[in-house]
Amino acid sequence: MLFGNSDTHSKIETIVGTGTELEGNVHTSESLRIDGKVRGEISAESVYVGENGVVLGDISANNVTIAGKVKGNVAAASTLELLVSGQVLGDLRTNKLIIADGATFEGNCQMVKTDGQIIEMNPEQISNDSNNPNGKQLKVITGGSKR
Repeated sequence: MLFGNSDTHSKIETIVGTGTELEGNVHTSESLRIDGKVRGEISAESVYVGENGVVLGDISANNVTIAGKVKGNVAAASTLELLVSGQVLGDLRTNKLIIADGATFEGNCQMVKTDGQIIEMNPEQISNDSNNPNGKQLKVITGGSKR
């Protein structure tokens, strides 16, 4: 079984099936598909949260695709994709972000460049900065340090 867009096809090694509830942290160097419910942190090579999947905790992986619900922060070193039915309540941190029309996201987002720089957009300054006629304020933070 494969998931992700054409650039990030991955073979699924572990599946948390529908009707399964797992409590605790999950760490694997392989890919993981979640169609059940996981309470705890997830760390994997790739993570796919299916339409019926629910994650209550943080996700950290190279590639993350979300079609279900996530309540927690999501960090994807390479690509993070929110599909039409995807819902995230938490902060996102990724190099490449794809959000389908209809997906729901509530939180902050940090775009990380391949050289480790973080690009942030401050919504308050975008709408309230009268000195900037374009209304855009980008902040580039050098280095890969977490804030």
